[in-house]
Amino acid sequence: MSAKGVAKNEEFETLLEERFGVESFPEDAPPVVSADKHVELARAVKELGYELYVTVVATHFLAAEASKTGPERPERYEVATTLRKPGPGSLLAQWRVDLEVGQSIPTLVPLFAGADWQEREQYDLVGVVFEGHPDLRRLMMPEDWEGHPLRKDYAIETACPPWR
Repeated sequence: MSAKGVAKNEEFETLLEERFGVESFPEDAPPVVSADKHVELARAVKELGYELYVTVVATHFLAAEASKTGPERPERYEVATTLRKPGPGSLLAQWRVDLEVGQSIPTLVPLFAGADWQEREQYDLVGVVFEGHPDLRRLMMPEDWEGHPLRKDYAIETACPPWR
């Protein structure tokens, strides 16, 4: 078991190493894959039986100065995807994609219908653009809403009529 209580997935790690050149498998987070390999990886794991689209989660990070805990990092986004192989001995395939501000990530909607509204939610609340999405528009916020409320630089005191 990993530190997060999820069983180690040797099948997935072997695929990442041999076909996608991933060398780092952190104990506390999924491995990182480049944005241009995102769809190819999703297609490969779907062929292995990971047919259930579980989630996509986007996170916005502000620029960070170098510190004792790590090097300087520019402002960026991280998009984490999770797929499940259902049935006995069910397994998860999880990976992350780091994006620069302004960089998009290809949609997984053509492979997984379940990605549709989840990608729209991440676009709406965090601001990540899923390139090729068939209907990338706001899902939770009004169409005329300015900004993305789950970005780290979104002003907490932003008026939210009719609530404040």
